[in-house]
Amino acid sequence: MSGDVRKVDRRRVLQGGLGLLVAATVPGCSFFDTKPAGAGAQAAAAGEKESPMLKALVDKGSLPPLAERLPKNPPVIKPLAGKAMYGGTWRSAMLTQEDTQWLWNALHYEPLARWKPDKTGKPGYEEIEANVAEYTVNADSTEISFTLREGLKWSDGKPCTADDMLFTLLEVQCDAGLHPDGIYDAFASPDTGKIAKMEKVDERTVKLTYTAPQPSLMNQIADGIFLREGAYGMLLPKHYFQQFHLKYNPNANALAKKAGVGSWVDLFAQKQNPWTNPDQPTLAPWKVTTPLGKGSAVTLTRNPYYWKVDDAGRQLPYIDACRVEVVQDAEVELLKVMNGEFGMQYRNFGTPQNKPVVAQNREKGGYRIFEVPTQLTNTMIIGINQNHKNPVKRALFANKDFRIGLSYAINRKEIIDAVYAGQGEPWQCAPPKDSPYYNEQLATQYLEFDVAKANELLDKAGLKKAADGRRLGADGKPVSVTVLVSESFPDHVDAIELVKKRWRAVGVELRTQAMGEDLYKERVKANEHDAGTWTGGTFVLPTGTGGDHYWVPTNDGSARYGIGWAQWYQSDGKEGIEPPAEIKKQLELFTKGREEPDPVKTLDLGKQVLQIAADQFYYIGTSSVPNTYGIAKNDFHNVPDQMIEAVAPGIVHPEQFAIGQ
Repeated sequence: MSGDVRKVDRRRVLQGGLGLLVAATVPGCSFFDTKPAGAGAQAAAAGEKESPMLKALVDKGSLPPLAERLPKNPPVIKPLAGKAMYGGTWRSAMLTQEDTQWLWNALHYEPLARWKPDKTGKPGYEEIEANVAEYTVNADSTEISFTLREGLKWSDGKPCTADDMLFTLLEVQCDAGLHPDGIYDAFASPDTGKIAKMEKVDERTVKLTYTAPQPSLMNQIADGIFLREGAYGMLLPKHYFQQFHLKYNPNANALAKKAGVGSWVDLFAQKQNPWTNPDQPTLAPWKVTTPLGKGSAVTLTRNPYYWKVDDAGRQLPYIDACRVEVVQDAEVELLKVMNGEFGMQYRNFGTPQNKPVVAQNREKGGYRIFEVPTQLTNTMIIGINQNHKNPVKRALFANKDFRIGLSYAINRKEIIDAVYAGQGEPWQCAPPKDSPYYNEQLATQYLEFDVAKANELLDKAGLKKAADGRRLGADGKPVSVTVLVSESFPDHVDAIELVKKRWRAVGVELRTQAMGEDLYKERVKANEHDAGTWTGGTFVLPTGTGGDHYWVPTNDGSARYGIGWAQWYQSDGKEGIEPPAEIKKQLELFTKGREEPDPVKTLDLGKQVLQIAADQFYYIGTSSVPNTYGIAKNDFHNVPDQMIEAVAPGIVHPEQFAIGQ
């Protein structure tokens, strides 16, 4: 269980919510309304407490009665419109096999504690509620306890207990073999860097004790960080996974060899992925039947031991099965949306340029549109790698005048009109005006399309022009920038072409490489890129290392402009590239902000961090982000008219979605 521990994050003091979970109301959309849904919908479920397909198994004696499958205190979820009918298949899509975020957010958002559906980003922790477990946090955030719901069971009917959580924490999250790059710092004390004391209090309760405050853990749990692939979760079924762990099975490496992988570590990671391994028990509403990669769709069926009920005591989910089609192109997904092939769909197709045609086809496709207010701050940001391995490119890319010149060369209105249907305004990578972290300089500098200014700055950067108009670098070669674009952002593929045209006009050649998201991230992490595009995210302090921080080079998820600096920060200076003094100062301020419990002081530290980002000008931004949207078929019920983007649609309880007339 030993191993290096990465730099530790903190958040302000938290008090956990105990008792039954009752879904709240989303402002502006009457979420979980109590108005009658109509006699037909109510009659369809009259007297039923579970799905007919499960009742049939109970009657056959092949499944225990419902009372034996539910926990003693199941969370109570009121359906949005009172539509409470069992049955049907939820049809949706993911864009290539790499789009697992849809699977996690739509079908698997069941962390120990979760965000309330009406989350607005208020300071403090009132927007977190108990989910799989009830929780308590002491006054200084050094003791955090989780108590699993009494009688909770995995999808195979086995009890879910404190032993499962302790196994996951100690033998998975904090196992050095499974984490050769270091244990995630949320599980360590910031003063010593040592793993927190993790102990079993009783059959349902596990307590984590830190020697210094560790208030970030709960927010990271609610964000779903510990559910994602590679993070191993915080609650895995020990009775299933111990067979693949060397500590519990001396033959684990032999199993790995038989499975065709290198070691038990590789096999464990493989088995942990629920989308490729349908055998692992789950706590999600549906369990995988056809795994990812075994056909044209991922299919799931209801979990007979799912542990939530509606306000009439009926076991959830209402929907029997899910089918997630794997499409290879966003245009294919769009056509299927317009044809009415999906019950409820969000992501990928919901661009501004697609909205008119999606709206026009509502009657034909038999669907309605719901709004998803964005949490993003920029449609497309370009991070030019100031830590480039090539010394000539490194010096040029680190030259702020070069980056400013390229920014002036972009015609943002042209991109907004052509790619984003005229929605949004020119904007750098910066928090919006209504954010407490808004920085006018960061948001609005160097936005004008001004070829004269662009050429002036490129001249100032020392780039001479050849006879053919191309700019020459210090090595006498024409300057070119290869920009990586993830295929997850089809709008970037279009937008970067318009940037290419404008950069060429000032003598800089832009080349693009579109690739899958996994390969993109692999290239960036290996520092094998000139530049890369992404969307701009939010800025929040305190925060954990799991988030993308954009305005400060703290992790390889967002520091495309300074991956070496991020690796230096993550490794406490043991790896990566030592940053210059001003960036070191910014990293120190950021670290203080992550550890500061006083929100007033945190805000001030955050503003200082963003001011340095404004002065450094890391990312070249494009425009502000219009809200996105999704669709739901007219017979697909209990979907709100609006949902926030955080872990959508999981945040609005997909287990209460229903299908029927």
